[in-house]
Amino acid sequence: MHSKRLLGRAVLALGLTLFGVSALAHGGDDATPVTRLKTPQPVEQPGKIEVIEFFWYGCPHCNQLEPLVNRWERTLPKDVVFRREHVLWDGRSDMDGHARLFATLKTMGLLTQQKAVFDAIHGGKVELRDEMTLFEWVAKRGIDRRQFEGIYKSFGMGSQLARAKQLTRAYGLNEVPAFVVNGKYLTSPHQAGGGEQMFALVDRLIAGERAGAKR
Repeated sequence: MHSKRLLGRAVLALGLTLFGVSALAHGGDDATPVTRLKTPQPVEQPGKIEVIEFFWYGCPHCNQLEPLVNRWERTLPKDVVFRREHVLWDGRSDMDGHARLFATLKTMGLLTQQKAVFDAIHGGKVELRDEMTLFEWVAKRGIDRRQFEGIYKSFGMGSQLARAKQLTRAYGLNEVPAFVVNGKYLTSPHQAGGGEQMFALVDRLIAGERAGAKR
């Protein structure tokens, strides 16, 4: 698990009831599988259950989780909206290039390239934070290099990076990969005891939110 820092935090002991998820607040405990955010965050599509994966391209644990993420995403029902967000911690300039790469792919509608990016960085040891290396890699992938470079270097990219930093702060993230359900519940493979366990937990949280919306 890639950690920014170790912080004590309020967390939840999760259980299912007939009405969905029943949560009890506790003090900091790494063994507790889910954290309730002190300040719930708004979802982008009201009426849908939102799940966000926060990750970093340079994180080996995010790379290892990617196949499970893709498999799990294919099982999602229509009332669930899933999206990825690249974290960007203050003072971590080594992450800027990766965050900029993600924002460019997202703008171009090319997040299908996620696995290729992870494979290049972790399998091929390609330094995609170096601009010339990145642009050459993009061209080899059949992506329009001129368009990619224009977006990557655009003035508007500053606001994209500022948004990444704002989201990282707003969700109180100190490690990745991490998943947030409906702007309320935060969990991770580290907290849940593994990737498979985490996705089972996320599915339970989704079911709890669905049941709660029907009451």
